[in-house]
Amino acid sequence: MPEAEVYDVIIVGFGPSGAAAANAAGALGLRTLVVERDLAIFDRQRAIALDDEALRVIRGLGLIDEVTAHMHLGVTARFVGMDGKPFLATPSAPTTYTGYPLANFFHQPALEHALREGLLRFPNVEIRAGWTASLVGQGTHAVTLQLTHEQQQPVNVSGHYVLACDGGSSPLRKQLGIPFAGTSYAEQWMDVQARVKRPLHRSPHFDFVCSPQRPGVRCPCPCGYYRWEWRINPGEDADTMLSEDNIWRMLAAEGVTPDDIEIARTWCYTFHVRKAQRWRVGRVLLLGDAAHVMPPFAGQGISGAFRDAANVVWKVDAVVRGRAHDALLDTYQTEREPHHDAMTRRAVTFGKIVMTQRPSVAWLRDKVLRAATRIPGVMAALVRRVGAPTPLGPGCLPPQRKSGMVGYLVPPARVTLPGARSVYIDDALGNGWAILGLDADPRDTMDESTVRAWDRFGARFLTIRPGTSVVEGDELGDPTGQLWDAMVAHGVNYLVVRPDRYVYAATEHGQEIGMPMFAQPEHGESTPLGILNPASHRNE
Repeated sequence: MPEAEVYDVIIVGFGPSGAAAANAAGALGLRTLVVERDLAIFDRQRAIALDDEALRVIRGLGLIDEVTAHMHLGVTARFVGMDGKPFLATPSAPTTYTGYPLANFFHQPALEHALREGLLRFPNVEIRAGWTASLVGQGTHAVTLQLTHEQQQPVNVSGHYVLACDGGSSPLRKQLGIPFAGTSYAEQWMDVQARVKRPLHRSPHFDFVCSPQRPGVRCPCPCGYYRWEWRINPGEDADTMLSEDNIWRMLAAEGVTPDDIEIARTWCYTFHVRKAQRWRVGRVLLLGDAAHVMPPFAGQGISGAFRDAANVVWKVDAVVRGRAHDALLDTYQTEREPHHDAMTRRAVTFGKIVMTQRPSVAWLRDKVLRAATRIPGVMAALVRRVGAPTPLGPGCLPPQRKSGMVGYLVPPARVTLPGARSVYIDDALGNGWAILGLDADPRDTMDESTVRAWDRFGARFLTIRPGTSVVEGDELGDPTGQLWDAMVAHGVNYLVVRPDRYVYAATEHGQEIGMPMFAQPEHGESTPLGILNPASHRNE
């Protein structure tokens, strides 16, 4: 057996979560190996929607233009009642939280192609397609995998950490013996993916068809596709429902004929609500469907995968480079799990609205919700509730969140750089830590040892100059006042922003910005107060 190679991180699986994690690792300079069983991108359109926070992650990967070039942004999602008319709809405008709309539709092969093309930027990322990975064992400093290929000899590879992005049936999760508990819906659904031959003259909106007799979905998709989904009712045979004659019969009821479309693919599936008990075992961490699956009604499965990648890769980088304790990696699950659970509840609630089975209940649903949305302010309140951001759970955040900004994304302001160039704030901050002072140098509120601690972590110290586009050095202009308004509204003068763009700390003028609670002290220094205790957080 050849001698094992050593990587900073090995990513198993090259779907959206694996490709996103690989781009994040590449940008941070980690020596990365991606292992993927299949040789080519799967050409079936599976996931179809991303939320606003997922698009912000993609911006952080430096691929927002490449990914959105083949997307429908700001699509209205409508809930269509028994009379064929919508009784509820989501907004299409960008949110103030992220700067992107809530519902954005994509063609998955095009999305994955853009993510994989993005890796060509990074010579430190290696890809091995056609290989399968199995766990050999974990040691003090590395985890070893055996890679097998149909036409080549097995090879062992080692990495400091492994990210299991290998799907809902994750072989690595099973090898680690991690329970994947939850439930499955009893109903099967059928899916028809079609290529459009000529304009269909149909609504551009995404429709949940909330019929008790047969709920379904109508979805105009990017790249010249259209998609229909229907529930297979109890007593119906899936093979019969997927027969060509039956599909054309159902499409005829939609006013669609073979002159309009070409059927590209059909399949059936069942919804699941499942979650891994642990998202980390030693040096292996689970991401995306390997860690959690949920119903598709809120477009949160793939969105959660992007959030996972954004949360975990910078932490792996900090640990590999000796800047942070290994215990930092335990904050991945504690931060992400509450958010995931909230999104699962949202998806399940949407599913209950769509799949109401009793006609009397469906009639009452349509009547009450339609009437409620006509009351001034009610629709806006419903939209706020559906689109309300969910903060991170406890983890790599101070125990006491003194500001409402902590645990949320930094406002999506446009700022100006020296030279008057206007950019999105995430582009200005880069891929590391940033400490922002409102019309003040944030170092003025730190002692020398704290400044050195943040320097070792590669943090940038930036002064926000409100109401100006003329800045120099380590300054950012805030010409629209968006940062000013947000910080003043929360009574803070300084923000510490993490690499994933979540606010780590927010303090008032005169309050000190403390040391990072997770940092490895330099030789001869004492451990900072409140630091995570590695011994109490290990998941070996």
